Amino acid sequence: MRQPQGAGAAAAGIGVSRLSGLARTALITNILGIGTIGDAFAAAMRIPNFLQNLLGEGALSGAFVPAYSSLTERDERAAGRLAGAIATFLVAITATAALISVFVARPLVRLIAWGFVGERFELTVTLVRITVCGTALAVLSAWCLGVLNSHRRFFLSYVAPVVWNATQIAVLVGVLAWGVAGADRATALAWGVTAGAAAQVLVQLRGVWRADPQIALNFGWREREAAGVIKRFGPAVAGRGVLQISAFLDLALASLLSVGAAAAMAAAQTLYLLPLSLIGTSIAAAELTELSRVRDPAAIAERTTRRLCATAFAVSGVVAIYFAAGRPLTDTVFNLAGLRNAIATDDITLIALVLGAYSVGLVPLVASRLCQNVLFAARDTRTAATIAAIRLAVSLAIGAAVMLPLDRVLVLDGALTGFGDIDLFSLESTWSLLDSKIRSNPALPARLGAVGLAIGAAVGAWVELGLLRRALLRRRSARTGLPRQADWPNQRLFGGALGRHLVPAAVAFVVGLPIALALEGLPSVLRAAVAVLVMAGFHLGCGLALRLPAARALTSQLSRLVLNRRQRPHDNAGGTTGDDTVQSPTDDNEGGVTQ
Repeated sequence: MRQPQGAGAAAAGIGVSRLSGLARTALITNILGIGTIGDAFAAAMRIPNFLQNLLGEGALSGAFVPAYSSLTERDERAAGRLAGAIATFLVAITATAALISVFVARPLVRLIAWGFVGERFELTVTLVRITVCGTALAVLSAWCLGVLNSHRRFFLSYVAPVVWNATQIAVLVGVLAWGVAGADRATALAWGVTAGAAAQVLVQLRGVWRADPQIALNFGWREREAAGVIKRFGPAVAGRGVLQISAFLDLALASLLSVGAAAAMAAAQTLYLLPLSLIGTSIAAAELTELSRVRDPAAIAERTTRRLCATAFAVSGVVAIYFAAGRPLTDTVFNLAGLRNAIATDDITLIALVLGAYSVGLVPLVASRLCQNVLFAARDTRTAATIAAIRLAVSLAIGAAVMLPLDRVLVLDGALTGFGDIDLFSLESTWSLLDSKIRSNPALPARLGAVGLAIGAAVGAWVELGLLRRALLRRRSARTGLPRQADWPNQRLFGGALGRHLVPAAVAFVVGLPIALALEGLPSVLRAAVAVLVMAGFHLGCGLALRLPAARALTSQLSRLVLNRRQRPHDNAGGTTGDDTVQSPTDDNEGGVTQ
């Protein structure tokens, strides 16, 4: 029972966190806009986010969590010492990186944002020097997440970012209330980012000490367990952190595009990463903890195949919604349901197109997280890192090639124009950068260059999944502890069932697109609400008709939730809710949920 509870608690925490993050990003986009200031803030946030995800959660997931989880069951004191050593190691690395970044902010921005000049460049430098100060704290928060996850306390670890988001939302509301204008808005928000990181760590530390009172900070980096984690640290950084590396390099390419490209990509990625975090991360976090304890290769194969099909069913439904109702959905989110229409119609169209291109790679991206878990549980971070490097190269090559011609396509009054100027055989008119004066002019129409980078990311995600699948099937159990090909259901990674799990999403899209188009004259919030509800209903209904286990499980959970709520008024004080599931004392999630 613990694993479903863990995934449910993680999903609950991530859900609350991501919704608060969506509100934060919507306000940032609405207040800073799609232009010079928005680009500068999006670029400045890439550096602390890059360091946090690269050195924090990304590395800890693959290198620290399996070793620490296994050690907690054998020697609690040694586990506490290992956690303390890794904490000091991460703080030392990130504090040094943050200090260096403050002094070399100018060449650093030049390195990551090649095309920024003038006001956009100078503002980015200022914002980097402020936001990078909270990087060490943010990485310490990721360490807290690793400790809590290893003890199956998923809710607190994933709900803690709400504090970070709430701090920035408070700053944004204050900015509007006090009439702060221009670049000062971005500067105030940058300080809010650093303050929020400190608050997030403080919220988690109490839960960490309760989970493992044996933790003792130390510098025993050469001890056997700590040295092993640090040795796997490098490959884990490249493997699990490939999404952040890709986003980091995407920014460098986006800086060569027209004004607004970086801000549009940051806005689209908020919606794009929502299902990845809510569905993929919640299940992957619980699975990694459990797979680290499983020794039977057949059991590993069965668990992984089941989770792959379940996540494919859930994520593909979200992709269908993004395709069919992406335009009204982005308008609703970033224009605050019509309460503050600060983002131009053409900019909303650009964000929706970038979101649609990114979404093509959502299903393989989530599946890859689960496949990487199997490798990490077998203490193999190198294979995932190698495949991640290939995926990164493919994404950048395709994105760089496609973004150049698409940056010559304009969005004017909701329509695309400029195709007549593209000649695929002309390097000068199609495959070269636009003049810097054109790219830096915020008065010119939005362009589709950012869509090209999103297409490259989607293709790279499919390449990564194919390579991970092949790597898992070719592994030998005797040598690595991974399942043999014969251990996988039907000798295939997805058990031959992936296609069936994508059919409901296709049906939902066919139904939802005409509805979204037919409601064109209604406010975006109504169009999005109607389309999403109808598509969700058809997606679940089709899944039930096909007898998919994931659809049945979701229906069962919803039925129990409704039943519990109906029975609750009749319960005695302190009584049960009619659910036989009782949370284990070891799954103290600080308010976590059970399923």
